[in-house]
Amino acid sequence: MLVHRDRMGVGMGSGRAVLTAEQAVRLHQAGDVAGAAAAYRALLLTDPRNAQLLNLLGVACLQQGDPAEAVRLLTDAVRRQPSAPDFHDNLGSALRAQGNPAPAVEAHRKALRLRPDHAPYLFNLGNALAAMGAHRQAADAYVKSLAVRPGHAGAMFNLANSRRALGDLDEAAASYRALLAQQPDHAQAWNNLGAVLATRGELAGAEDAYRHALAARPGHAETLSNLGNVLVERGRLGEGLQYHLAAVAAAPDRADAHIFLGVALQEMDKLEAAIAAYQQGLRLDPDNIQGLTNLGAALELSGQLAEADTVLSHALTLAPTSAEVWGNLGLCRLAQGDRRRARQAFDRALDINPELARSRVCRALLRLGDGDLAEGWKDYAWRFAAGDALPDRQFAIPQWQGTPLPRGRLLIWREQGLGDELMFASLYNEMIEMAGGPPGAVVIECDPRLLGLFTRSFPKATVRIQRLPPGNSDAAECPDMDAHIPAGGAVPLLRSTLAQYPGVAYLVPDKGASARARAWLDGLPWGLKVGVCWRSRMITTRRQSSYATAPDWAPIAAHPGIQVINLQYGAQPEEIAALEAAAGRPVHVMPGLDLKDDLEGLAGLIAELDLVITAPTAVGEFAGAIGTPVWRITGATDWSTLGTAVRPWFASMRVFSHSAGVLSGIAEVAGLLDRKLPLHG
Repeated sequence: MLVHRDRMGVGMGSGRAVLTAEQAVRLHQAGDVAGAAAAYRALLLTDPRNAQLLNLLGVACLQQGDPAEAVRLLTDAVRRQPSAPDFHDNLGSALRAQGNPAPAVEAHRKALRLRPDHAPYLFNLGNALAAMGAHRQAADAYVKSLAVRPGHAGAMFNLANSRRALGDLDEAAASYRALLAQQPDHAQAWNNLGAVLATRGELAGAEDAYRHALAARPGHAETLSNLGNVLVERGRLGEGLQYHLAAVAAAPDRADAHIFLGVALQEMDKLEAAIAAYQQGLRLDPDNIQGLTNLGAALELSGQLAEADTVLSHALTLAPTSAEVWGNLGLCRLAQGDRRRARQAFDRALDINPELARSRVCRALLRLGDGDLAEGWKDYAWRFAAGDALPDRQFAIPQWQGTPLPRGRLLIWREQGLGDELMFASLYNEMIEMAGGPPGAVVIECDPRLLGLFTRSFPKATVRIQRLPPGNSDAAECPDMDAHIPAGGAVPLLRSTLAQYPGVAYLVPDKGASARARAWLDGLPWGLKVGVCWRSRMITTRRQSSYATAPDWAPIAAHPGIQVINLQYGAQPEEIAALEAAAGRPVHVMPGLDLKDDLEGLAGLIAELDLVITAPTAVGEFAGAIGTPVWRITGATDWSTLGTAVRPWFASMRVFSHSAGVLSGIAEVAGLLDRKLPLHG
């Protein structure tokens, strides 16, 4: 919008001298918009058809926040002097401010027809096109504007924004960086660059960008929330939580700040606090779909299934095509025991958004639990994108597809927790044979505690401790290998049918560790030597039904025909004492054995036991991999049974699954011990 200095005559109003047009313009240029507007109005009283005065007053009204009056005045100015390009351009800006971008576009184009390639007109045309959502055309207008007026910060910033809106993330990032090279303290450009990098999965770069944004604009609520989101996604939950709390403190009336805080709290399994945060966000914005979706998910996790169903159903009335709402409704239905309707909800979510990773993984577990291996493993490939499998490593070399590598080297890398690592290790010997090549050409990376055990068990491979890239780099890894594969990535290649699960033991314990365990066990009183493990280190709300306290295991420990051996890593003395008191019998603890970190010693002990009874913990995978009889008690349907009543990965394992909870499984196992049934399934 331009303010001209054209000289006009002196006017009189109400018997009182008024400013000249030139004096009014000087007021306008000095920033006294109200004074200038009053002077323009006075001049128009004596010259109501003066197009230039109409234009100047229209610009002043727009600057004062009255776009409707600006449009009226500027329309009159254009009607009276249609050959003035500035008038059309100013009318376009007023129309856009009024919320009418389509006629604004036409007004700017008229200005450009009168004065082609004028950079301000091209810039304003881009703004009107962007307001219409026509970002491809807007970007073209900004590019043309910059060709005439290089380095214009507004055009550079808006060009980057339009490219981001188009999904041209590489171009958007380049545009933001070009602007930041010129204006390194442009806080919003840093913020938006961070958003682009986060969308691309470059979390380290996004974190750095958000920190630059906060250095340029401390305490900005949006950026605090964005940085908190990235930190939560990177697994730095405590640090992320602090930024979300700071965002809420900075802008307590921002609904999204409370909702993002809820996400961080939910990731930390602090469901009561998360629900309160979502509810506060929804008080500020009752129809916030993200807030309703997240609240429904948190209510489901906390067991408030009817409330969750109500919230999610309401969300669907507002956003019937929201894939995320459908996905969370699927989880709610699954928690209600309705697997058929849960599957329908996941299917609907993925029809809407095939890349919704969380619903992909949920459907994968349903399919695998129903024995649909081919389709289940396809969906399971999304576990990294869903954040269910860590670390999510990126490589510059291709992922192995099962073809022989006679002269190449293959990297197999661990994923998820210890139990999953042990379960997927059941494929390692076959992977080594399939890859071919000389001894040692297949490299297996493992948990440091498994180094000796895996080296002994997979002698044809090179076994080494997991090597993660250093620090905060997002760069793809370039190991001295020809191909890589995550440990679970070979399951679809080697286990597409149940017949391909041999269930053979594959871990070889250290003979010395086994001998020491045998010597200690032989010194215990008569009875079957039965190891027990009752809890995992990772008991989330969703997994709670599969675990019980140590005293709850008393019906098993009290059996007179067994001697209970503690296999619970991290067991506190008071836990063991409580179990002993409830059972009325001792729980034996092998002296000097660290059940958490000395996995060689643990494997040696498990190998010498008559039976292992465990909740869903890595102890069960250890026993199955070694070949020791193991009874696994779980309170929920276990997808890794693959639609059977056992876990096909382990021939020596029996599964006791009770939807009523783990206590029912404990009672069943205690009854089996009374009947002295065979240990193997």
